[in-house]
Amino acid sequence: MPILTGDVARYLTELRPERSPVMREMEELAARDNVPIVHWETGRLLAALCRTLDPVVLEVGTAIGYSTLHMAEQLERGRVVTLERDAARAQQARDFLSGARVADRVELVEGDARETIVSVEGPFDLLFVDATKTEYREYIELAEPKLAPRALMVVDNLLMSGDVAAPPGAQTTWPEESLASARALNSELVGGEGWVGCVLPVGDGIGVAARA
Repeated sequence: MPILTGDVARYLTELRPERSPVMREMEELAARDNVPIVHWETGRLLAALCRTLDPVVLEVGTAIGYSTLHMAEQLERGRVVTLERDAARAQQARDFLSGARVADRVELVEGDARETIVSVEGPFDLLFVDATKTEYREYIELAEPKLAPRALMVVDNLLMSGDVAAPPGAQTTWPEESLASARALNSELVGGEGWVGCVLPVGDGIGVAARA
């Protein structure tokens, strides 16, 4: 569910350009099979960052490769190392990325990211986290030694359909454990000493931060 609703949400949706056939197919599959993918605006932000920085990217959570495609399309010398625990999803991602002719820019590593992060080679200029929400903090801690000194981090789903702002006892669509994890990470990114960051109402809410 998008954070923005009503006229603004409709306007932004209508503003989106036509996607490539592969990206459109991915969106249709995600809607049909209830596969979690980033909102288009989140993907587009990642695309803009990759276009500007041409980074080496570490992505935690591939799913069918939708966000991966947004990033890989914009790379020239950069590459994406993306981690996915679900073998079936990983194969779907490989097929889509091959169809989009960006597979040569992507290394897909199968397995639990908490185990595979230690095996990938950095340094990484951009970290994108979008996997199991209660494990976000662990992913970030494991990835930090692999990041370049001025690396940028983007984290998805930090507003959780607006549920992070719900008062105590309110009915929410996200489980309380996930909400507590998101709230703690939001506070750390915005007000902590380790990061210079912010939380933006883009897609389902994204954190954008650099190491302090």
